[in-house]
Amino acid sequence: MENFALISLAAELETAARGMVVRRIVQYSDRGFLLETRTGRTPGLKLSMDPRNPVLYISGARPPVDRTGSDFLLTLRKHLSSARLIDIHKPLSERIVELRFRTALPARELETVTLVAELFPNAPNLVLLDSGRHILASMATRAGRGLEPFGAYRYPATDKTDMAAIEAGTSWFPEEAYARFRRGWLVRYLAGACPVLAAELVHRQDRSGQSLPDVLEALLAELSAPSATAWLYSAAPLAVLLERNDLNALRRAVASPIELESLRATHSLSTYPGMLAAVRALHDVLDERTHLERLKAPRLRVLRGLRRRAERRRERLLERQRQFQDAVGLGETAALLVSSGVAMNTRRRSVDATDYTRTPPATRTVELDPARTVRENIDAMFRKQRKAVRGLGIIDERLVELDRAEARLADDEERVRALSDWNAWHAFADGSRSRPSPGADSPRRPTAARDSRKLRARSVVVHGHEVLIGRNGRENDDLTFRVAAGDDFWLHAADYSGSHVVVRNPTKRSAMDAPLLERAAQLAAYHSQARNAHTVGVHYTQRKFVRKPSRAKPGRVVLRQFRTIQVAPRDWDGVET
Repeated sequence: MENFALISLAAELETAARGMVVRRIVQYSDRGFLLETRTGRTPGLKLSMDPRNPVLYISGARPPVDRTGSDFLLTLRKHLSSARLIDIHKPLSERIVELRFRTALPARELETVTLVAELFPNAPNLVLLDSGRHILASMATRAGRGLEPFGAYRYPATDKTDMAAIEAGTSWFPEEAYARFRRGWLVRYLAGACPVLAAELVHRQDRSGQSLPDVLEALLAELSAPSATAWLYSAAPLAVLLERNDLNALRRAVASPIELESLRATHSLSTYPGMLAAVRALHDVLDERTHLERLKAPRLRVLRGLRRRAERRRERLLERQRQFQDAVGLGETAALLVSSGVAMNTRRRSVDATDYTRTPPATRTVELDPARTVRENIDAMFRKQRKAVRGLGIIDERLVELDRAEARLADDEERVRALSDWNAWHAFADGSRSRPSPGADSPRRPTAARDSRKLRARSVVVHGHEVLIGRNGRENDDLTFRVAAGDDFWLHAADYSGSHVVVRNPTKRSAMDAPLLERAAQLAAYHSQARNAHTVGVHYTQRKFVRKPSRAKPGRVVLRQFRTIQVAPRDWDGVET
């Protein structure tokens, strides 16, 4: 996102997000963090540090993917859990937004902390500062930036002119240098002037005939004024880009708090009620599609590899086919030798024979293997001819099978490329997982009807219901995907490693009673890393909404839908209920 759009976006964030209390921090991608709240007006503050298009905005949406948290996430949780956002500051000429929080920590230097979002393209970063603006942690360490822990934080050094300098007059503006390069000069020497803003400044100056400082001052005043409308410019209508799944074009879309006259003739236009709405409409779907493409990438690589193998196999078959086609003519050569009248038991290097099948008859010289007799050469030619005839039939069959296999691979690749939403992805992933593997002769084992006595899982009876508790990652997988039925209830501590807990549901009820839910959740919280916590959030759902990601570690799952209950950890094993 360009700097001029961030000016207006930060102003709207200041109004909409100030006072929000961070209840939970989630890392939904390698470079994406979501600071969740419990209010509907501000569901969460999303920080996407994608190097191609970094941005922050208000949203509660995150792709339903299983992601291992980083060390930086743990630092954010330590300092920002239950923190209140008290101030948002954005330097005029920097693509930087500072979020200042009042924390719940007792240390004086940590009473307030600042989360600095450096939204530089190709090198975005998040830096956490204490109240003295010393670095507590950095998402990425940049060589030469001085982002070592406990060091003083400074903005990146630059030799560009700050936009605030235009208020002092025109002494900063070299007219001759600007007249030579115009847009290039603005991008190179004016801080905060990115290509889109530079093109707009030049366009407005040409249209109005005013000096550049006057045009720039008027444009900055327009950007600073509150606006009830935001404009989103894209190379084609958004519906078309989404249908094509053209993520590169979506990333090049420009959100603006003002009308950009320089893009009016070349771009499609959509309007929204404010910058936050425009950014959310674009980046929520962009985040979702980006993460979906990352999940699709391994499958596409496998399919492309299979297609390359099929192409190499086709080349080998065609080469063999050409060899067999050449060998088919050996039968005519052998028949010519038989009718040549030469002694069959002699050894020759070549034989001159008259070919009467041609008009007029012609003499042909046939090269022979001198280590063999003429008869042995003839027999070898006939054997090769018969083998070639059989081989051509086999190769034709294999080429037909290869055509079908390549068509299936192309269809599968097209299906994967066409997946554009999570429901379609889950349906495809479940279908491909339930499909039997090629060449499997034995039937698949049932996944939900295995006798639980064969599993080394702890069993507890709570309010007359059998509750099963896993002991480790592999046992959790067995319990969830081989023992539990689809209608059984499933529980797990939120944000902590722990045991999978399954409550048997033979009557196939749609929900647990409140006392049973509370005690099962307490068991899940007790058998987790949050055993000593005061209260723990526990996710609960039915087993049919739990799935295992491809190549995930033992015990790691993804929930399609779930609810959360807050309970105190307690062990009900051996307690009469």
